[in-house]
Amino acid sequence: MRIHLAELIGPNCTALGEGDTLYQLLYPEVKAGQSVELDFSGVNTLYSSFLMGSFGKLLQHFEKETLMQRLVLCNISQENLKTVNEFIDRADQRLTEENDTHTMQELFEEDELGDL
Repeated sequence: MRIHLAELIGPNCTALGEGDTLYQLLYPEVKAGQSVELDFSGVNTLYSSFLMGSFGKLLQHFEKETLMQRLVLCNISQENLKTVNEFIDRADQRLTEENDTHTMQELFEEDELGDL
């Protein structure tokens, strides 16, 4: 599958809802193990709110490595590529920290150490 972002969203990918539109297309493909080509030709602006609605939501369901294998970014400017990579790294780090915190809370509760 190939998705032309400028045709689907427009030249400015800025809103959370626009990111969700992309997420709705990507999720079933990634879940099925399919690769998706994202064509960024004609995309001028990428905001983190758009990335949160698309890649951020995908990271809640899939490992970073899975997304990196299944999503092929085509015709993307160096600036937009940097924006995407930095967003994915930050979102993955945040989710990892949240999972670690949750795991530690469960361990404390199981050992009744949470009452100290």
